[in-house]
Amino acid sequence: MNTNSLPDAAAIKEARRNNLKMRERDLATQLGISEAQFLEAFVGDHVDRIEPDLDVFFPMLNQAGEVMALSRNDNAVHEKTGVYEKFSAGKHASMVLGQDIDLRIFPKHWQHAYHVAKPLDDGSVQRSFQFFDAHGDAVHKVFAREATDLEKWNLMRERLHREDAGPVFKVATPAKAFEAPAEKAVAVLRESWAGMEDTHQFQTMLRKARISRHDAIRLIGEDFAERLTGDAVNILFDRLSEEQVPIMAFVRNPGILQIHSGPVRNIKQVGPWLNVLDSGFHLHLRSDRFAAIWVVRKPTKNGDIFSIEVFDEHDEQIILINGDRRGGDVSERVSRWDAMIHALPRISEMEGLEVAQ
Repeated sequence: MNTNSLPDAAAIKEARRNNLKMRERDLATQLGISEAQFLEAFVGDHVDRIEPDLDVFFPMLNQAGEVMALSRNDNAVHEKTGVYEKFSAGKHASMVLGQDIDLRIFPKHWQHAYHVAKPLDDGSVQRSFQFFDAHGDAVHKVFAREATDLEKWNLMRERLHREDAGPVFKVATPAKAFEAPAEKAVAVLRESWAGMEDTHQFQTMLRKARISRHDAIRLIGEDFAERLTGDAVNILFDRLSEEQVPIMAFVRNPGILQIHSGPVRNIKQVGPWLNVLDSGFHLHLRSDRFAAIWVVRKPTKNGDIFSIEVFDEHDEQIILINGDRRGGDVSERVSRWDAMIHALPRISEMEGLEVAQ
């Protein structure tokens, strides 16, 4: 889009007044701007720019106590309530390893940040810290809760406050068209995949092979990845709720990976959204955008690990789900998880039934 055609602050505020019930992200998309560009219109009102200094922010956030962590991509929203504990800083990757809030952070994508004190209809104020990438797309948000220490919260706001002319956002470049790898590259991928001893080797393997995650899963073969039917995730969550098999649910965007570990209970489908609405954990998935669902086998020195991976039509991962392997002897819960996903309907099975009929 030509930057001259972008709406100015007055036009953005007018759009907000005319669409009071619409979420900021959706309204920004409708206006043809990023979510951070939308917030820029309200700087000086209820929005302040802050420094995206994670090595300052996360240790101070720990002192504020209970908050809600929100990470998302285009088709999944992952919300966890708890305390930001055990922050470990790193140049390329940082971590938060709390009992409830479990994050893998990739700092280079945390380019812009704001404090938002949004007035609500009931007279209260919704307070949040919001972080964005170079394009203005949301990476991570932290929301105050009733139990949050607002004195410590405001100390963060004051410590990181910045006064400047405002950021310049980069224009996103179009994604590269798919190019099928050579047969030799796929053979090397299969050899590396079969030789994995730890799931953490998976991303390194993809980088060395210069192949995207979904392309690798598509090409690896049915002994490592099987395509599931379009209703498999809905079936899975219903069974998880019924049988209380604990899981690890991963939602990622380029700047963060947020993890829930434990059971899921309250499952509700509302319009296109498949929702988990549990105390301390909410998950929202756009089930109408599930373009491909896979059960994926990753070998390790402690045995095979099976996961569910869901992708959208642009080959972006929506969610990854594993059985919960935390703690000591996990053999019983892993066995229940493996049995559950092996029972999910495969596309190849459905095709076989159609041929037989």
